[in-house]
Amino acid sequence: MAVIGKIRKYSGLLIVIIGIALASFVLQDLFGPKRCSNNGKMDFAKIGDEKISKIDFDAKVAEQEELYKRQTGKESLTPAENFKNMTDAWDQMERNVIMLMQFEELGLAIEHDEAPKPSISPEELYDLFAGEFLHPYIMQNFGDPTTGQVNVQQVQNILQNFDQLKEEEKIQWKKLEEAVKEERINTKYNNLIAKGYYVPKAFAKRIFEESNRTAQFKMMGVKYQTISDSAITLTDADYQKYYDEHSYEYEVDPSVDLDYVIWDVLPSDADKKKVDDEIALTYKDIQTVELNDIETFVNANSDVLYDSTYFKAGSLPVQMDSIMFNSPVGTVVAPYLENNIYNMGRLVQTMMRPDSMRASHILVMYQGAPGLQQQATVTRTQDQAKAVADSILNVLKKDPKSFGALALLKSEFPTAAQDTGDLNWFVDGDINFKLFYDSCLTMKKGEMKVILSNLGYHIIYLTDNTKPLKKVKVATITREIKPGSQTYNNYFTQASEFAGQNRTKEAFNQAVAAKGLNKRTAQFIQKMNFTLPGLESSREIIRWAFDEKTEKDAVSEQVFDAQGKYVVALLVDRREKGIATLEQVKTYIEPLVKREKKAEQLMAKVTTAVGTSKDLYALATKFNSKVDTVSMLTFSSNNLPQYGPEPEVIGTLFSFKPNVVSGPVKGNMAVYLIQMDRILEPPATSNYNMMKSQMAAFFSQRIQRDVFEALKGETEIMDNRIFYY
Repeated sequence: MAVIGKIRKYSGLLIVIIGIALASFVLQDLFGPKRCSNNGKMDFAKIGDEKISKIDFDAKVAEQEELYKRQTGKESLTPAENFKNMTDAWDQMERNVIMLMQFEELGLAIEHDEAPKPSISPEELYDLFAGEFLHPYIMQNFGDPTTGQVNVQQVQNILQNFDQLKEEEKIQWKKLEEAVKEERINTKYNNLIAKGYYVPKAFAKRIFEESNRTAQFKMMGVKYQTISDSAITLTDADYQKYYDEHSYEYEVDPSVDLDYVIWDVLPSDADKKKVDDEIALTYKDIQTVELNDIETFVNANSDVLYDSTYFKAGSLPVQMDSIMFNSPVGTVVAPYLENNIYNMGRLVQTMMRPDSMRASHILVMYQGAPGLQQQATVTRTQDQAKAVADSILNVLKKDPKSFGALALLKSEFPTAAQDTGDLNWFVDGDINFKLFYDSCLTMKKGEMKVILSNLGYHIIYLTDNTKPLKKVKVATITREIKPGSQTYNNYFTQASEFAGQNRTKEAFNQAVAAKGLNKRTAQFIQKMNFTLPGLESSREIIRWAFDEKTEKDAVSEQVFDAQGKYVVALLVDRREKGIATLEQVKTYIEPLVKREKKAEQLMAKVTTAVGTSKDLYALATKFNSKVDTVSMLTFSSNNLPQYGPEPEVIGTLFSFKPNVVSGPVKGNMAVYLIQMDRILEPPATSNYNMMKSQMAAFFSQRIQRDVFEALKGETEIMDNRIFYY
């Protein structure tokens, strides 16, 4: 599988996959006729007028998961990764549907053969692939990383010989083609909007003046923190007044608040004793087991499979490193406990090995090689492939300097045209290069030979290596002390009894206090969240909270199993889409309401003080404050020096007359008194082109993000994924 790993890492056509993943639209052909199969019974979502069936969506999720596996090299995914792939597939689908509606409405090209999707003319597409204006995706996947030059001939060869490509390569090429089409259509769409921006001279003049008009002034502030929160008493009317004035700020999506108790299952003394006894027996056996049987022994007794890697000094755990590098083969390190995990090891072998090697290769494939699929273009037999490889080797032995040229002409490895067979440096222990490393280990620098992989025969050429150093192979036994089944049963019983005996909010909270349990709180949890604080996997709890049958203040009858932790939850609150009620935001606005009450008190005190004195310094002393001098503050500024964000105060102070102490000005951080010294007008100019360009660029930069969000906000979307995921 090492060579397969090499293909994944270097193949130009496979790298296309990574390029596509960076495109705005990865998931294609969403909208085939099968969407409404079974008379719509499988439809579980709707975006605009477009119904989405569960079957079709699952296909897109599977496609996204496969793409993720290729990018990460993982064979299996965690629940969190699976859920993220599902949400990514939905986001792509949502964007595709909404944007396709826009494209069709504007008359941009759309293909309708199998499913509606963005398109461009064949002539424009060819120009992007092999013409004068190469698309960035083509430059990314076919460009020389050192020179930046694109091998256009290679692209043209693929286009001309498309029917000869393997089936997987055809699929990859089609995906690249669709990604190029979609990016181009989206660029055209964005340009239509960007070019529609016009900045009138009057707007540019105003922004220029606001950015360059400056004020010089003195000020003092009486901060709200000078009044303690405990000195403020709030009434229902205070809350209502603030809420009425600011309710528009509390528009929310559907969400819930939860309280919950976690039973984190920990090993019992009996569990620890059991592992202790097993480890003692394993330690006794590892000292006598034959080294030929050590791999089987490790796999039978360790939580982690046998690792045949050779380690250099300093790369083993400190408890083993020195012993293994200064002891004879067969030495055993006694069990030691670290982070609730037992470790022990036996020295299996020592060897002088290079840490890194560099080699080149030429691949000759044959029909039926186990690592190949769809060999339509490979007709030679294995014996014929061996004969070809031997003949190439004979030529190279006479002229080793021709290796790169022959690799370019003869190698069937996908990246030979770009790297002329150079594998570059690879390190000892890299699974993707294990075949090459092991083959080169017995070779001398400059030596060549033929080796067999699951792709075919390789002429391997060792071009360089680092100086060999001592390395060791260690058989390591790892055993974590884990809770046993009885321990899990005991914890589950505790959680079940708690859930059964405390069916109301009051009983839940009283039991938490009486038993000394740690209650967690999660607020504003949305439908498609995956985790809760302290819990990596919380999907079932969230689905329970959003179930229509679950009423506010309900305690879960079910004990949730969150990856080895048991949970009982209480639904504290549920919000529907729209403006949250006062009761729902009361806790959050309390500090703000107190600030308003403090402002009322301070405004009254400062107003009274100003009535008796117009000396800013005397007033500052009266309120235990100080006078700050601000020399240059523009109208477009947001922050007031020494205080923080005060846009309304800044906007107000530019209206003050010079050399007059203002009346009190209420801000976010304090109540202010300001004495304006002077306002400096911006220099006279009639050329606002620079400002117009800056404003146009600002709006254009927002298109990519803001336009779709605006379109999404105007689209009616029915999303019932919560019932399935």
